[in-house]
Amino acid sequence: MFSSKCYLVLVFLFASIVVIGQESPIPSRQQPSPNAHRDQTKVRDAWFQRGRTLPGQSSAALRFHAYQQKLQLRKTRLGTRAQTAFTPADVTSGVWQSLGPSPLASDASGFGQQDYGWVSGRATAVAIDRADPSGNTVYVGGAYGGVWKSRNAGSTSADPANVIWMPLIDDQPTLAVGAIAIQPQSSNPDPSRSVVLVGTGEANSSTDSYYGLGILRSTNGGSTWTLISQDVTGTHSFAGLGFSKMAFSTANPNLVVAAAAGASQGLIEGLANPPAPNLGIYYSTTGGVLWNLASITDAGTTIAPSSVTSVTYNDVAGLFIAAVRSHGFYSSTDGSHWARLANQPGPGLSPAACPPNPSSQNCPVYRGELTAVTARNEMYVWYVDSSDNDQGIWKTVNAGNSWTQISTTTIDACGDTAGGCGTENGAYNMALTAVANGATATDLYAGAVNIYKCSLNSQSLACNGPHVFLNLTHVFGCVPNFGSPAHVHPAQHAMDSLALNGQSVLYFGNDGGIYRALDGYTDLTTGDCGSSNQFDSLNRTLGAMTQFVSFAQHPADANTLLGGAQGNGSPATAQALVSSGWRNINSGDGGFSEINPANPVEWFTSNPGVNIQRCTLGVECHAQDFAANPVVSSAALDGDLGPFYTPFILDPQNPNEMLVGTCRIWRGVSNGGGFNALSNNLDTGSAATCSGNEANLVRSLAAGGQKNAGGLSQVVLQELIASGLS
Repeated sequence: MFSSKCYLVLVFLFASIVVIGQESPIPSRQQPSPNAHRDQTKVRDAWFQRGRTLPGQSSAALRFHAYQQKLQLRKTRLGTRAQTAFTPADVTSGVWQSLGPSPLASDASGFGQQDYGWVSGRATAVAIDRADPSGNTVYVGGAYGGVWKSRNAGSTSADPANVIWMPLIDDQPTLAVGAIAIQPQSSNPDPSRSVVLVGTGEANSSTDSYYGLGILRSTNGGSTWTLISQDVTGTHSFAGLGFSKMAFSTANPNLVVAAAAGASQGLIEGLANPPAPNLGIYYSTTGGVLWNLASITDAGTTIAPSSVTSVTYNDVAGLFIAAVRSHGFYSSTDGSHWARLANQPGPGLSPAACPPNPSSQNCPVYRGELTAVTARNEMYVWYVDSSDNDQGIWKTVNAGNSWTQISTTTIDACGDTAGGCGTENGAYNMALTAVANGATATDLYAGAVNIYKCSLNSQSLACNGPHVFLNLTHVFGCVPNFGSPAHVHPAQHAMDSLALNGQSVLYFGNDGGIYRALDGYTDLTTGDCGSSNQFDSLNRTLGAMTQFVSFAQHPADANTLLGGAQGNGSPATAQALVSSGWRNINSGDGGFSEINPANPVEWFTSNPGVNIQRCTLGVECHAQDFAANPVVSSAALDGDLGPFYTPFILDPQNPNEMLVGTCRIWRGVSNGGGFNALSNNLDTGSAATCSGNEANLVRSLAAGGQKNAGGLSQVVLQELIASGLS
């Protein structure tokens, strides 16, 4: 008997393998395909989900238990060392050295074909500390990269290379970050005394969004932390959740609310179990020390628990507003009692479509983002349904009593014919911020794949005309060079803005890391590919946040490493032990990678789908070198489609041979020779072509044992996930 999802390891023995046939030639791609660079989140999610469940156990709980054991062992070791003299071996043993990438040069072509400047990894939260009136003190959170703080990220460092970042939570039980909020200081502002709250767990609706373990609180600007793991009653655990946003009241700085949402990994790994009762809005009247679950009602009926995807505070109206998945938009004056807005931003959010209990999947709000303009009774919302369909951007100037739609389809026509317009992947990448521009005008920034800007004033009340909503970044539109001329990475997750001294300082967090604009008023003014908006990448001095899918090492040189990185290409280095800086040698969404141990300058990389390439220049490889040398495609495997990241290895007994996994196992010559199926379809037991949707897809491969008659590994092992077996 098998559980509904379980790991299978299959062993194949082969007396001899005869490789016959030759792969049909595939036209080389001298120019990278834009589709290779786009973040296909839903497909990646399915791949990721298949490999994160242990039969009958919660891997999340096991990981947390291992962390507790580590702390106990550390305590015991320190206690033992306190009674004995230290030796040089004590100083060096057990110490890990970060190998980077920090920073990572994004352009894999050498010619600016995909140039996002320096990148680091997925940034999910950003917050400017208003206690520093210069806008220089900023906090950045990573999907699983912890929290980083800079005290000179703004105008004091005109050269981004001079920005200094400090890691703050590397010693905490989780590095997954979803939200950051800083308590307002009413008198004698001092950033070193700032109360900082970090909601752990990423809530970006991606299956590789890791869960958190609670809310981290610091009273000294991030120098030390306390983990709050549950509400004050002890009945609602924060473990397994993600926090999408947190907001303080400026009228009562001890009042703060936190939006709790599902984190995919918390659900998949079973830590958020049961998940629903702990979702919702939490509030604290003690500056984040003690938390309570808020009451959310609709016409007197308590709503079914659901993820809350955003919350903001209107300092003029003294009002919180939150976006609740499958329900609509709700408001509160005290953080404790929340009621559905009588007038919702959009006719689709009717009580019939969005009932309080049970939730309805027909309610067209899956993810909503909100922002308020400081010192104005002015708020904006933007939301998408579960299919990422844009439901428009709406504005209110009367605390949500009425709404005006300011954008319909303008963003959908952003001018990028290669894709990335509108709310593509909106459930994953969506952000909104607004900053006052003079006495009455407002600059509104909306982020999805691209970053868009609309300036609203008395002459321009909406953003529906041609070129009114500017595409500031054109990540897939300025051919032949993607990412130019703004050089900002796609997939926006977080924004924060501050108007000061006649300028607007903005920070943007996305799949590539953190970027800034020192003055959005004058530096972000064009939507044309032929002109340039002034963005700065701040990732050159930020620590490593890159999320690796795989890596390979040179057989004789520990300095030489090659990897595949989610959203950030295939990074490589030949100086790992002396420098943490890497560069990309191939572009797109990097998957599995290999270095030939018999010929260490022969490198292999892959992109999503059955898409494996080869280059024989080692660390000097570039994207065009791989594009000109495709090794494995779907056509080479009789039309097979596999998992999002198709696994492959070089045979350790003969690295001139390659093994590839779809829902079958294939062997062929590593330089692109003919491939033969070594197994039948693992779903059907027949020779049927793999669609990529099978329950049984190969996730990883291993080979070894004695050589067979053909000089190849006689034993091949595969790991796969079986779904739906009984």
